[in-house]
Amino acid sequence: MSAGASPASSATDIDRDHDVGADTDTPPQLSALFLIRFDKKIGYTVAWKRSNVNVELDGAVEYKSLPSGLHTLTSDLVYFVHDGYAGLSAFEKAEAGAEDRNAQFVSVGILVSRAYGRLGRSWLLAEKLRQLAEKLAEDTEKTSLLEEFWEQQSSGGNGGGKTGPAKSEENGKQGRNRALSTLTQVVPSEKGLAADHPALSMLKYVEILGPLVFRLQQAALLRKRILFVGAPPVRTCCEFVYNLSVLSSIPPHAADLLSPGTEALLRLPALFSVGVHDIPELEQLQTQKANGAPEIGEDMPSQGWVACTTDEIITTKKKLFDIVVKMPETHAAPPQKKVWPIMKTSDGTQIKASQRDLRRWKMLRRELWRHKQSSSENDDDEQDDEAPLIKPSEEDDDSDIDAVVDEVVEPTTWPQLAYNGFMWWASAGEQNSYTTTERERDRDLLGDLSDYADSLPTAIIAYFHRSTTQLIQNLNSIIDRSDDEETEEDDGTLLLDKGDVSRMGLDTWSEVDRAFLSEFSWMYCGRVVDVQGTAVDCCGVRIPIF
Repeated sequence: MSAGASPASSATDIDRDHDVGADTDTPPQLSALFLIRFDKKIGYTVAWKRSNVNVELDGAVEYKSLPSGLHTLTSDLVYFVHDGYAGLSAFEKAEAGAEDRNAQFVSVGILVSRAYGRLGRSWLLAEKLRQLAEKLAEDTEKTSLLEEFWEQQSSGGNGGGKTGPAKSEENGKQGRNRALSTLTQVVPSEKGLAADHPALSMLKYVEILGPLVFRLQQAALLRKRILFVGAPPVRTCCEFVYNLSVLSSIPPHAADLLSPGTEALLRLPALFSVGVHDIPELEQLQTQKANGAPEIGEDMPSQGWVACTTDEIITTKKKLFDIVVKMPETHAAPPQKKVWPIMKTSDGTQIKASQRDLRRWKMLRRELWRHKQSSSENDDDEQDDEAPLIKPSEEDDDSDIDAVVDEVVEPTTWPQLAYNGFMWWASAGEQNSYTTTERERDRDLLGDLSDYADSLPTAIIAYFHRSTTQLIQNLNSIIDRSDDEETEEDDGTLLLDKGDVSRMGLDTWSEVDRAFLSEFSWMYCGRVVDVQGTAVDCCGVRIPIF
């Protein structure tokens, strides 16, 4: 396995957030519990609430719990952040009389400490919140159910909240240290994750975003402000926010190679669902970012964030975000044509994946699909350790992808076409050798999915973390080489060639990849990068390699 990662260490971020391990089946202690309902006279209102922390709920959680458009659904789950706490609400719609416009909208929500992780393990209470929301949608007067739940989860009555907020934070720090020291023993299993764990959407994340997963990963590594925009249901986009935050975290063994002072860059903060009422907060983050504030509150470095919204009006506020990802609408029936997300910068420039991104995504998709099929076939059978994971006769059909791939993938450049043609004419063996080497590197980076048993989410996390580690390790090696060869004339600029760029997992023909490498090197290592292009002469025509 390449890039110095093991199956266990690939799950570092999930472990660090207490998402798996000895204590992960214990629901978190509640900091607040509330009921939101729709009143035809005053709109959404906090109809019932309890809190043991000094956090203002009215005028905030009702909008966070009920994003725009949710009334079109029967039910949904919404993750959000409020005053430094992780929030989760379960929405439910029920039939009602004419006096309530024939529909009753309610949402039962909670706040929990983020000492438990990005989402405070709130998903462990998702099913309970759904049950409460369903009963209260039928009769909003049944608040005794909320009282009972509050007593159980806020005072430790069921063992879920044996520690108060202060002690929970202390235990959280101990849990992080314990996770880092026991990575070889703790490997999250897809079957072992809670039914509502957001990491279970990793396969959907890879499939829906397509080759854009790599461009999105680059934007996240550069700690851009990334906004997913889509129609309800909200749950999927909230889970994608979680996934991107985990996938783009810097693994500890790679973080050790970065320059001092980059600690605030090690992970991308997740805001989850935001709406028009959060615009003042986003404006504040934008101001602090512009002023170069070193930190914006706990767990909120100023370099960027990832969030999702159903309010498209936020996309008109160009200064609030750097990257917007317009998600395709979902339909009851499968579309006849693959519909991709559209990824753009705040100035409206579309971002497309590279040709190498496309090849890597197809490889990842195919291997995940094969492993999923293999796991399904062997679920009830005894595992044969000698049996191959991938049957040689199995082939995945990419024809549906190839038909629409131009919408999200950079076209092959003229220099690349000319160079490939020249290499075929001059030395087909050399061209094939270079292409084969690059594909072998990408395949080696993917590794063997059989190492992850039944945990495809872990396999995906491992892949992206190895990719980040590969980038950092190669860049660090070049820095060491440059420092060893430094002369008085050197200004500290790193000189890279085509092979260096390729070994980092980037497309040597993509200007976007080269721009990413330059920004990444300066951001994490404080070094300027100069990618040296080369050229070949073909029939009197000078063909640049880059």
